[in-house]
Amino acid sequence: MAGPAAAEAQKAAPAKAAAAPDPSPVVGCPSLANLRLLLRQSQGDAGLAAARLADEKADHLGCGVLSRDKVSALADHVALDGQAYDCIGLQGTQVCQWTRAGAVTPVKPPPAEPPRRPAPDKLRR
Repeated sequence: MAGPAAAEAQKAAPAKAAAAPDPSPVVGCPSLANLRLLLRQSQGDAGLAAARLADEKADHLGCGVLSRDKVSALADHVALDGQAYDCIGLQGTQVCQWTRAGAVTPVKPPPAEPPRRPAPDKLRR
């Protein structure tokens, strides 16, 4: 393939790669200290941390695997000892969950409908 068709194929390939969902689990904790402890116990591997959380007998420290589609906002950000963390807001709760920075991005909310004006009252005579 040469010429314009090759250029179009090259442009399409990165778009397909960017659209693929991230398969790695997102682990979150209401306490940053607990997240850091969990990550330390799992050698920083989110997959191992998620496996630990799946074990009913393990101490979960209040942590859990988060659903990417429930993320509503980035509430806070902090860096400690060379590691960055985000506290993300989840739909249905006001408690943010600490995760590794960049592990997940908030889902864009649907566009808000413009406010509707009440129907004007009919003129009475």
